[in-house]
Amino acid sequence: MIVRAKFVVPVTGPIIENGAVAVSDGVITDVTSWPASGGHCDHDLGEAVLLPGFVNTHTHLELSHLQGRVDPGIGFVEWLESLGRMVRADDDPAARVAGVKRGARECIELGVTTVGDITRRPSETRAVLRDGPLRVVSFGEVIAIGPIRTMLNARLQAATQADHVSNHLRIGVSPHSPYTVEPSGFHACRCKADELGLPMTIHVAETPDERLFTSAHDGPLRAFLERVDAWDENVECPSASPVEFLDRIGCLGPRTLLAHVNYVGAEEIQILARSGAHVVYCPRTHAAFGHAPHPYREMRRAGINVCLGTDSLASNPSLSVLDEARMLYAKYPDEGAKSYLEMITLCAARALGWDDVVGSLSPGMAADMTAVRLETDGPDDPLANVLGSDELPVQTFINGTVVYPSPREPSCET
Repeated sequence: MIVRAKFVVPVTGPIIENGAVAVSDGVITDVTSWPASGGHCDHDLGEAVLLPGFVNTHTHLELSHLQGRVDPGIGFVEWLESLGRMVRADDDPAARVAGVKRGARECIELGVTTVGDITRRPSETRAVLRDGPLRVVSFGEVIAIGPIRTMLNARLQAATQADHVSNHLRIGVSPHSPYTVEPSGFHACRCKADELGLPMTIHVAETPDERLFTSAHDGPLRAFLERVDAWDENVECPSASPVEFLDRIGCLGPRTLLAHVNYVGAEEIQILARSGAHVVYCPRTHAAFGHAPHPYREMRRAGINVCLGTDSLASNPSLSVLDEARMLYAKYPDEGAKSYLEMITLCAARALGWDDVVGSLSPGMAADMTAVRLETDGPDDPLANVLGSDELPVQTFINGTVVYPSPREPSCET
């Protein structure tokens, strides 16, 4: 199969004008200039930019059916408490399953071919996602603190259950955060992840209140846990910043993906850089909560692999990581369009441990691709054109198969 476009963007190599990607058995065999293979092509995308399928490293697909139910503008702790009540009261598995399917379909329509998804109901969610077409690293969430610490082992076992592992679905574990899992719980999650060779993802330093909690067990997060009956005086206090705590307990490393990391200083950035841990920044959710400017540029300069995510539809209007990159490019164009593209392709794939399969267009990689139309009055630079427009993807491939919008495309000849 040959796919042609006005521009092909391998990410790991120069942009090819009038380029083509050759695919066999779902794998890229060549990335070259057009014409190729005697001038025949199976999919001519015309005046479009062909890119690697986007990678959304942080979302919660099972919350898709709660979109618009709680306004992030009320404040993080209030939002979290309201959302938590809805999740605990949610006794409609059909609605949850429909939400997961909806979220997965939306990802594909928006050019996303791989996600890092966090689920509180691993068996239910993974049963929906295991057969694809979306690629998923499914992180089973663990929450265990105070009176509910007794649920640690059961939740960790469910998080790491491998029944639904497939070519499209890998698993990981997600100790939720330093204010919902005790130090002993983090230790157990780390040991299990090490034993099974699994990645971990952790919400950390999401609000300034988190530092007050981990350093002194004080502030709004302590009050929140008391209100939801998830607190007792036996909870061990880390007596450190959130990042210092995770470093001390051995939870930082190349298989760890940290979500948000909105509030860290220079010393903590150096800790993260030394550890090899990855960071996922969610710009539109970050803005919805009114957080202070994110230090992602300082992190990148320190050598940290920073990628982008959307978080869930409970805090974001869509699951488009392209729109996350566009938001940053509009604000900080000096970072360069290519750097933002890398944050939703190669860097993101590396953060999920899947960069040997996806994240770039090069021989031997899976033929996961998406195409975005060029804006006729936009910049000549194809990446600046894509990031400076609001054009939606027009075609998405996974393993060389058209998954959006239709497998029927006219052939083309020179």
